[in-house]
Amino acid sequence: MLASVASAQEAPKADAVVLEELKAQIRVMQERIQALEAKANAPAPTAVATAAPAPAATKAAPAAGVTQIKWENSPRFTEASGTTFKMRGRVMLDAVDVNVDRETGASYKSRQFRARQLFLGAEGQVGPWAYRLEGGAANGSGWAWDDAVVEYKTKGGTLLTLGNQKVGGLENLTSIKTMTFMERGPFGDLTDAGFVLAAQATHVGRNWSVRAALQGDSINKADASAAAYDVNNAKERSGAMARVSWAPVMTPTDTVHLGAWARYRDVGGETAFTYSSAGNSAYRPQTSAGGVLLSTGAVGKSDTTLGVEAAWARKSLSVQGEVANVHVDRIATALSAANGGQDFDIVTGYAAVSWFPTGETRPYSAGGLFGKIKVLHPIDKGGMGAYELALRYDYGDLSDMRANTATALASQPGLATAGTYKGVTAGLNWYPYSNVRFMANVTRAKINNRPIGTLENDADVTVFQARTQIEF
Repeated sequence: MLASVASAQEAPKADAVVLEELKAQIRVMQERIQALEAKANAPAPTAVATAAPAPAATKAAPAAGVTQIKWENSPRFTEASGTTFKMRGRVMLDAVDVNVDRETGASYKSRQFRARQLFLGAEGQVGPWAYRLEGGAANGSGWAWDDAVVEYKTKGGTLLTLGNQKVGGLENLTSIKTMTFMERGPFGDLTDAGFVLAAQATHVGRNWSVRAALQGDSINKADASAAAYDVNNAKERSGAMARVSWAPVMTPTDTVHLGAWARYRDVGGETAFTYSSAGNSAYRPQTSAGGVLLSTGAVGKSDTTLGVEAAWARKSLSVQGEVANVHVDRIATALSAANGGQDFDIVTGYAAVSWFPTGETRPYSAGGLFGKIKVLHPIDKGGMGAYELALRYDYGDLSDMRANTATALASQPGLATAGTYKGVTAGLNWYPYSNVRFMANVTRAKINNRPIGTLENDADVTVFQARTQIEF
């Protein structure tokens, strides 16, 4: 009985112990619940602190039915298929003042405000084929095409181009939109390597380029051309041209460029080639007062031109020059007693220097070309734009052309103007934006021609020019 009493007395004690254990467990559970609630209510860490770096986004083609639009001075449209289209064009408005002081004959002054170029065009790509088309009115004339080409790039990187295009010469291949001076001067006039229909292949390496082409006449020439000397020969002119370039130094701030080019062309059944020039201007008012000042007349049945080119650029300073020799195969006196005669050579060249006091550089590409200036501080960003100072010396020598014995000297009109040209052009350019430019050029030139009887057709020429240009 005593044992039963003891057990009865110990039972409440055991229940008390169990109760205390339960209370302890409950307290632990409450503490855990409070800790979880505190963690749940705490501010979330920033994405930068906790998120892993996202993978770089890849440039995807537009989704089906979506056309991307990118602004490149005008909108470029790109479809999902990769087809692109972009409008392009330029406006160049000039003021030109010419003063000609002649040894004999009438001296004169002339002034004109003119549209040097009003051009509009387009470019784009369809599959592996690209196209570029641009034309307009130049010098107050009717509509004509400059660029009109279709291009295809092979898997090996060679660019095949068919259409109206240029092939050779550093200054010649540089667009009028981006070259330093307003005009290419006598070198461009006498070598006459402008736009013609051609089939061209171009390959560009890391710091070199090669291009070659078979050439015809300008795309703007009418199909039915009258024969010049033979009524049964209405062939258009034809020829071939090639150019190579190499840049042994080519960095963002330093460039050394070397190049050479060659061309052969034949007049076919057209009028013979004429070699003439003006004082750094596409405006030639001298024809209104006694004829062209520097010209051979229509004397060449074919010609072979060899040219060399070089340029050096370091930061904002650059120097470039070219020299060319044109060997003229002259037409026979049997075809023209006035213009026929012995073959002769024309030598022409220039040397130019350019400097940007605002720090810009002339961008150079492996294709052997200088491109458009990028203004470091355009005026819409609070800057003053870019300023460029430039100076060029020009030379042309036509005096190797000789008189023939088929007719009198006075009846050979080219002799009186086949002399020498020496001139200096100073230029100032201001670029408020990369696609807007204001230009001013002044040229002082001396033309020395041979005396023909009492006629001494020498001339001192002064040309002032100014241009407002915008391109897109």
